[in-house]
Amino acid sequence: WLNGPIESLSAAMETFVKTRKHIDTGKPMPVDVDDACAVIARFANGALGTFESSRYARGRKNQNAFEINGEHGSLAFDLEDPHRLQFLDHTDPAHLQGWRNIHVSASEHPYCANWWPPGTTLGYEHTFINALADFLQGLQRGEPVQPDFRSALKVQIVCDAVAQAAVEQRWVNVPS
Repeated sequence: WLNGPIESLSAAMETFVKTRKHIDTGKPMPVDVDDACAVIARFANGALGTFESSRYARGRKNQNAFEINGEHGSLAFDLEDPHRLQFLDHTDPAHLQGWRNIHVSASEHPYCANWWPPGTTLGYEHTFINALADFLQGLQRGEPVQPDFRSALKVQIVCDAVAQAAVEQRWVNVPS
């Protein structure tokens, strides 16, 4: 986990569109899928985190992004711009502080070395190809591959806690 385990969380989920037309019959059908979710999480290290998902963030086509802010710096990544990592060093003199763009698809990076020449970028599909390559190389070497089933189970436990917190409208502890 990027910031360690989540200890507890609170969540709200909402279905904005209550009915949709059935694809075959055209008749209105009830919808039971949430359109939006907001989560506040407390991590084991004391940090707070917020997570948001929405199918109605119209200006975003497929934004999967994170931003981490700490005492000495900040880091931001957005999958819609996968070749760039943003970094801010809070220890820089005030007149030099600002976001720096780090090009993360240079050929020196192990995920980029086997792709295109320097200066070109990787796309969304390369993420899945690289994950498959990691999996196959792990099998070939007899090494464990990440993420594994245990990682998936941890994600599902957090998702279950989110659903519980939203239904019960309270903070819930996330089982470890």
